[in-house]
Amino acid sequence: MLTTREQKSSRKATLYISWVAATGLTVFATGVTPWQSTGMGRFVAFLFVAQLVSTQKISLPGMRGTLSPSFLFMLIGIADFSLAETLVLGCTAAFVQTLWRAKQPPHFEQVIFNISTLVMCAAFSGWLSHKILFLTHTSSPFVLVAMAAFLFLLLNTALVSVVVSLTEEKPLRKEWAQCFYWSFPYFFAGTLAAMAVSALSRSGGWPSGLLVLPLIYLCHFWYKVHVANTARTEAFLDRVGDNTGVPSASEEEYAAEVHS
Repeated sequence: MLTTREQKSSRKATLYISWVAATGLTVFATGVTPWQSTGMGRFVAFLFVAQLVSTQKISLPGMRGTLSPSFLFMLIGIADFSLAETLVLGCTAAFVQTLWRAKQPPHFEQVIFNISTLVMCAAFSGWLSHKILFLTHTSSPFVLVAMAAFLFLLLNTALVSVVVSLTEEKPLRKEWAQCFYWSFPYFFAGTLAAMAVSALSRSGGWPSGLLVLPLIYLCHFWYKVHVANTARTEAFLDRVGDNTGVPSASEEEYAAEVHS
């Protein structure tokens, strides 16, 4: 039986998830109507690639969430696509990332929350970065992508940290710091990749932008190995501190995941 404190925490988490879901779905419905296309062939190609890279996930130590390169396609969308196209990229990428090879079948509310989170992040960071560039009379696509990535990272880590803090009763500040710590290097590399894709697409046509994909995958693979090695190191130090020689469950899971 749940205690009074657990019941309050569960109620707060339910209200928060409902608010994020309602906001995200409202933003999505508003953003995609009326539909605006910048080129159906290019959009379909990037949509397919975004779904493909969404299957490449990294599990973070001590956290339930995952990272995938799909977010950089939302940054590309903010720079080169319409709002409707960007939101569809984000929505479908979140759907694939949540369901693909999940350790446990996700609940319906988890799927909706993840989709709504990425939709809110893409819409807010795109709108505010475009607004700031308009007010400052700046037209650089590199500044646009960098600003959108920073806003996207802040909002995304905040939304995820709040739901984890409410559902698992963990300190919000500590949870956000850990989420930001693991996400920042990945977002930084992804931002540079998005800039490269946008620049190549503008100078040599959109197919040339896809030439960056091998580099994106190499960066993703390196970070996946780095996270796994860091997790093993931390687990080893914990065992040394506890005077035990038994591998932790998290260490064994990471070792199996990296070699899969």
